[in-house]
Amino acid sequence: MMTTKQRIYWVSLIAGAGLCLDQLSKWFASYYLNGWQMTSYWFDLVRLGYRENSGVFLSLGSELPPPLRSVLFIGVIGLLLVAILMYTLKGAELNRNQVTGLSLVLSGGVSNLIDRVLNNGAVIDFLNLGLGELRTGVFNIADVAILCGAVMVILFTSHNQHVATQKT
Repeated sequence: MMTTKQRIYWVSLIAGAGLCLDQLSKWFASYYLNGWQMTSYWFDLVRLGYRENSGVFLSLGSELPPPLRSVLFIGVIGLLLVAILMYTLKGAELNRNQVTGLSLVLSGGVSNLIDRVLNNGAVIDFLNLGLGELRTGVFNIADVAILCGAVMVILFTSHNQHVATQKT
């Protein structure tokens, strides 16, 4: 198990690195990519283009009135991120892999929250992957961090439960 001091260091390292990487990539996208025009790379496996998403995953909620979007996507998500941070720092049963996963979720969540606060409620997206017509939605590095972190938490929580079951 990790001490609180170790957790603070680990969360700061992982979340800080993820936050910096995402914000740097969004700066690059806003500065260098043509707005709303996707450019194809690597035999059309990767497309890059600047987008602003005022919703969440796949633009869900983008049609909500702006004040409600602000309450949900800034206020509620901000409170949720504070709760995740507190749990990550204080959850005695969490192992290093779970703390790492939660730190990734925090890095992506905070970075997207920063976007919303500074970009009139929108998040900057710029990546699209796929083969032919089978493609992902447009996303950013923060979205990847959130997804990878959530998968880590699920996998390593399931692993912990499996190990605990075997011990009894």
